[in-house]
Amino acid sequence: MITIEKDTKAEEIFIHAAPEDLRGFAKKLWQISEKAEAKGKHKEQLTTKLDSDIELSTKTLVEGSKHSVVKKLTISSSIK
Repeated sequence: MITIEKDTKAEEIFIHAAPEDLRGFAKKLWQISEKAEAKGKHKEQLTTKLDSDIELSTKTLVEGSKHSVVKKLTISSSIK
């Protein structure tokens, strides 16, 4: 599971995960890039739903934090 948080102004993004989960996230990014190369473009969404390939957390890691959790992450890639 990966926790993605943003600050109140959405100027900074924070990604928290165990090393294994980060490797899974990197693998997913690589797969998206390969599909984009093959098709010209590709887009996928990661969500907090249990059936998502990479599940996003619904809770911030730091209590009392002013960060908010990103519940849906859209990743797109295209050949220019």
